[in-house]
Amino acid sequence: MIWLLSGAAVVSILTSALCSASETATFAIGTSQLRTMEEEGFRGANALAELTTRGNQTRAAVVFLNTLSNTLAVGIMVLLGYGMWDTSGGWWGLLTGSLAVLILGQGIPRLLASRHPTRFALAAAPAVLTGVKGLAAVTKPVRKLVGVGRANGPDVPTQEERDVRELAQLGQEEGLVGEDEHLLIERAFRLDELTAWDVMTPRVDIFAWKDSLTLEEIIGELKSVPYSRVPVYKDTTDDISGILYVREAYAHYVDGRTTMMLSQLARDPLFVPGSLPLNQLLHQFQARRMHMGIIADEFGGTDGLATLEDILEELVGEIVDETDVDEEMLIRISKTQVLAPGGIDVREINYAFNVALPQLGQRSLNGFILEELGYVPEQGETVERAGVKIEILTASDTQVLTTRLTKLGLADREEPE
Repeated sequence: MIWLLSGAAVVSILTSALCSASETATFAIGTSQLRTMEEEGFRGANALAELTTRGNQTRAAVVFLNTLSNTLAVGIMVLLGYGMWDTSGGWWGLLTGSLAVLILGQGIPRLLASRHPTRFALAAAPAVLTGVKGLAAVTKPVRKLVGVGRANGPDVPTQEERDVRELAQLGQEEGLVGEDEHLLIERAFRLDELTAWDVMTPRVDIFAWKDSLTLEEIIGELKSVPYSRVPVYKDTTDDISGILYVREAYAHYVDGRTTMMLSQLARDPLFVPGSLPLNQLLHQFQARRMHMGIIADEFGGTDGLATLEDILEELVGEIVDETDVDEEMLIRISKTQVLAPGGIDVREINYAFNVALPQLGQRSLNGFILEELGYVPEQGETVERAGVKIEILTASDTQVLTTRLTKLGLADREEPE
């Protein structure tokens, strides 16, 4: 009986060692290396390729078998100790079994496999594949229960992605891949990590027209608007009803249809959630042949909008064309006074004046002003906060366009009521 239990303990530890070594070695083999071994006919390469293809199923089966082997090995050692030395022997069996599992079943096999991954992976692949297939009935329900492999589960980097990133990094270090090319590769893989929220223009900064307006009423802005597409809304920008194509609208005006309302010309908008990853948003733009999406909030309102250009800028950096307004530019009039566009980042103002205007969840000056006042101000209105006087120079129906900022001295500040 003792010899039978001893043999079972040895088999359990050897099984644990096989699982540990194969787990370490199998997922250390790159896709390109594995493909080469398959083409050259290495023994075990086909089985290894199937293991890596199965991915999560392979990991689940190996971890399950490894844990089972470790538990059996320690349990058998405890039984042997009890049988030979009673209670004190049980504790010695627990200690001896735990050390044997940690050293012989885990540590040494993983160390050897990490040093010679190809040899270990090819040798163990057929046996491991048999075990993975045999345990599929056990591991599949468990994986479904915890959500591994679901379509809406969390994305994890694939082996191919890791290979490309490693090759790009190596190519840059060797001087074969330029810094711009390496950065483009990294940004491409980051598209699934960023969401529409990360690139959207907030609702308070959206330039839009009311859908009940006519072409004749907006012709002045239509001629000078720096956008090719403009959202239209019903009552407020929280209720976007369509997207107006500026070129089409102008063509209708030239043809004499000046009394057409924008609601008649606007196309149906694309509504997307703010949590949508950018790679999926890009696919939707391609499938729908659209360049703009409206970011809907949880209540059916408008969070903001995102465009195809916003996604491209995540890949190649800022894109500036001849119609873009430089929203980063502060025009300094004096040491205490500047002109600033409504789209400028509040942090730029804080830096220029050494003040601390709060952002209140909005990054732009326009967003800050609308949060402060609760409405779109008219020309000549002023806002004073944190030692800065903000005078509205120009504004549209939906946003502040240009302002004059004055840093106030202590004597100039209004006393709080």
